[in-house]
Amino acid sequence: MVDDSTATSQAIPQAESGAPASGEADDITEEESEKLPFPNARVVHIIKENLKREHQVKREAKLAANELLGEIMADIAQTMDNEEYFTLSVEHFNKAARKYREIGLNKKRIIRIKKVLEKQRAELDEIIAEIELENP
Repeated sequence: MVDDSTATSQAIPQAESGAPASGEADDITEEESEKLPFPNARVVHIIKENLKREHQVKREAKLAANELLGEIMADIAQTMDNEEYFTLSVEHFNKAARKYREIGLNKKRIIRIKKVLEKQRAELDEIIAEIELENP
């Protein structure tokens, strides 16, 4: 098992002053970090972990991602607060988070519907072309 502090120090090269190397001087200040809902380093790590190509993520994007995650979590918590039960379980969390998890499913449904409509449009264009040939 690897210690988290060791893994973090290996993943982010440090200059002698302890600040991150490789031009990341524009990162979040400690004061801004206290105002954010989540540890910003973890949010940035998740973003970079899921990028297929190497990108430089701007400071504004890092802040916006962190704030969005905070808003989503606040919305989930407010939905869970509407439950009548004193003790909230993972079922209550899943129920509250359902709308965020279904976004991917809805995208797939929309793509499928678009393909069906495109197919129908092609068939209609073919029928219109046949009618125009028959009735000059």
